[in-house]
Formats: sequence, C-alpha cells, structure tokens
Amino acid sequence: MSNYNLNNYETVKSRKVRLRNDFPNSIIMPFPLTDLNYAGNYILIGALIWKEKKTFDDKAANLLEKISETAAKTNTQNVGMIMASLALLLGADGVGYSLSMAGGKGADRNAWVENAEESAVGRALDNMGYHSGSASQEEMKKVEQMEEAQKHRVQLENQINSMYGTLMSQGHNSQYLTQVISQTVRPFTQLNELSPDELEKLLNALQAVGGQSAYQQQNQQRPQAVSPGFVPGAPAAR
Repeated sequence: MSNYNLNNYETVKSRKVRLRNDFPNSIIMPFPLTDLNYAGNYILIGALIWKEKKTFDDKAANLLEKISETAAKTNTQNVGMIMASLALLLGADGVGYSLSMAGGKGADRNAWVENAEESAVGRALDNMGYHSGSASQEEMKKVEQMEEAQKHRVQLENQINSMYGTLMSQGHNSQYLTQVISQTVRPFTQLNELSPDELEKLLNALQAVGGQSAYQQQNQQRPQAVSPGFVPGAPAAR
C-alpha cells in the first residue's frame, strides 16, 4: 500500500475552478486517442486547453480532422510527441494525456475511461501551471490503481499459462484446449489483448477442464508437442 496521503493533493476539479476564474472563456477538450474497440482493456485519452474561446474557434474548422488523424497514428510510445505537435497546430495553451487500464481498483474498476479523461485534463492543467507543486489526487490514485491492475493481469496470465501446462501434462489434447479457448473468449494472439474479465473467464474455463474425470481425459486424442508456457490464441474469424 502506498504511504502518501491523498488529502495533501489538489483535485482536478479545483484546478478547473481556478482556470475558469482566470479565464472565463476557456475551453477544455478531452478526446480518445486509442480505438474504442479496445476500451474493454485500456484507454488512452488526450486533452487540450485553450485560455480563450476565440483561439479555439479560429482552429475549429481543422479540429476534428486533426484529432482523427492523430488518433489513427497514436500509440503509448509516441503519444507525447504527437500530442505536443497537435497542441502547436491547434494553438492550445495546455496539453496532456493519460492511460487507464480496465479492471483496476477504485475508479478504474468500473469507470476507467472517465478516470483517464479526468487525469488527462489534470495533466494539461498541470502543464499550464495550474498545480500546487504536486500531482492531483486523481493522478496519485491512478498510479496506485495502475500498479494494482497490472499486478492482477500478471497474476491471471501466469495462472492461465500454468493451468494450460498442467492440462497438457495430464494428457489433454492441444486441439481440444484450443477449441475450449475459442468458445470462451474472442479471437486473440497474445493474452495481453484480453481484458481482465476475459482473462478470468478463460482461467475458469481451463480450470473446469481440469476438473473433468479421468474417463473424459482418456477419450481425448493424445497431445501434440507445444512450447512450455504458451497459450494458443483462438483462431481468427474468417
């Protein structure tokens, strides 16, 4: 458990109030940077801030086009450079971004998209100087939640790989296990493509196979050789 006190950190809401007091016509715009089809796993959100609505209006004609172009090119490796370029092109006074993973604790458990949005706005405000010399409460919470979510994912993936290896050693046929996997979750290549809920569902399905009787196991075909720790993805849809 982290040893920081959240009461010592300012909220993003408080920073927004300070911005509005200084610039009543300011505009805050958060937007998704990753394909929403993957939002069940993670979400990357960007945020731009303009002190004056007039500056925003002057750039509005190109706004959606530029954001769409940006989102199509963005990943977790290049997001910083791309967001900085977008801010310059659109004349924004503040820029920030945030990543949230599904299935974490607190807000990231059921509202990771909203949490990422608020954190992105917080980063943009921070970069404009709207801070108290520290991160926001939301950012500090998200650090803890991201750590917990990643730890949970690693545990689930390790359990799935271990269970798969156990089933193979018990004599289960690899083709049969692949069929079980494909019937349980959507097509995937690597386990990190699945959400925490999907990983739990897959683990439960494999554990159920492990509970089958010896008679059922003996009626399966003999296993084919596979690499240790490898869980095959479900076949891609045709």
